[in-house]
Amino acid sequence: MSFRLNDEGAGTGDGGDEEIQRWKQLLLKGERSEQQLAAAHLIRLQAEDALTECLAAESDVVADLATGGLWECWLNEQGQAARRDMEKGVRKMNKGDLLGALDVFVNLVKKHPRWAEAHNKQATALYLLGNARLSFKVCQVVVGLKPNHFGAWNGLALCAAKLERWPAALEAARKALSLQPRAQANRDLIQLAQAKLAEED
Repeated sequence: MSFRLNDEGAGTGDGGDEEIQRWKQLLLKGERSEQQLAAAHLIRLQAEDALTECLAAESDVVADLATGGLWECWLNEQGQAARRDMEKGVRKMNKGDLLGALDVFVNLVKKHPRWAEAHNKQATALYLLGNARLSFKVCQVVVGLKPNHFGAWNGLALCAAKLERWPAALEAARKALSLQPRAQANRDLIQLAQAKLAEED
C-alpha cells in the first residue's frame, strides 16, 4: 500500500489531537475507502504516533496502510525538493549504482543532518555495499532521531547478524517486532539470533 501526496498537501502537521484520534479510529474501523482516506489525512497531519500504534492492528489492511503512511511521513519530512533528491538516490540504488546512490544520500545527510530517512537510506546503501559495520552505526543514528523507525531497527538487526553480534541482533529484532508485530522478517531474525546464542552456550 503506497501513498503520494501532492506538493500542497504534504506534511502540514497542523491537526489537533482530537482530529488525529478521529482519523485514527476511522483507519482502524472504517470501510476500505474510509481507511485509505484516514491514512492520507494522518500522513498530512504527520501523525506518526497514531500511525505507529496502528502497526499492531489485527487487520492486515490497517497495518499495511499504517506502514505505508509512516514511510510517507518520513520521506516527506524535509519537503518535496529533498524528496525528489531522495528518489534520485533510490533509483540509482535500484539500478545497482550503489556508490552513486550513496553519494546522493551522503549529500542529503549533509544538507539535512536531522532527517532520519536520509540517514536510513545511507545505511541501506552501505549495507548493500558490504559495509555492515558502518551501516550499523548509521542505523543507530536513525533510531536516535526516530525511535519508532521499524526499518532502521530491522537494519540494525541485519547488520548485527552479518557481524555475528548476536545479542545486539536479538535486541534490535525484538524492538523491530514490538513496533511492527506482523513482520515475519523480524521473527526470523529473532529465531536466528536465539539459535546462534544457544550454540555459544
